[in-house]
Amino acid sequence: MKLSNTFDRTSNSTIIITVLLTAVIIYTAISHQLLFAPPPVMMVDPTLHPENVTASIGNLIMVSFSSGTGMRMPEPDKPTMEVSYVGGGNYRATTNISDFGTVMIESGANGSSTIHGQGMIMDSKGEVVTYRIQGVGNMGADGYFRNHGMIFFNPSSGVFNELSGTVGIFANEVNQKGNAVTKVWELQ
Repeated sequence: MKLSNTFDRTSNSTIIITVLLTAVIIYTAISHQLLFAPPPVMMVDPTLHPENVTASIGNLIMVSFSSGTGMRMPEPDKPTMEVSYVGGGNYRATTNISDFGTVMIESGANGSSTIHGQGMIMDSKGEVVTYRIQGVGNMGADGYFRNHGMIFFNPSSGVFNELSGTVGIFANEVNQKGNAVTKVWELQ
């Protein structure tokens, strides 16, 4: 009888361990399948209306004429150039401004380039707005570099306060001498 009880206890323990191991293996397999499974099909929310998602170019914010003041290659093994510029123009066709900045131009495939940098605009009273710029461009057959992109403004005071929260869209053309004209419009 004692041998039979020992056998029953051992048999019960073996069954319990087998069930637990099977549960762990199944749980692990299912969690790995869920981890590597493709995402579920996205259902279109009927309350969303794509026709209401729009963007347009608004009023002209500024026009600036500038010249490159310096260039350098920050990394000799990369097709990247840092260009600093200074210029002047007008803000909202009413206020004379000075425009200073530095951009990194990274050459890419098929003659296209990406640019990113920062700058500062100042009026005659010393009021300032700083900005960050990102864009893409390419060299035209006429030797002019043209690029387009976005400007994010960070006004500090005065006449430029209205730019708080404004995203600008810019177009820029640079000639072979390093002289440029830039226009910036509001993104609406």
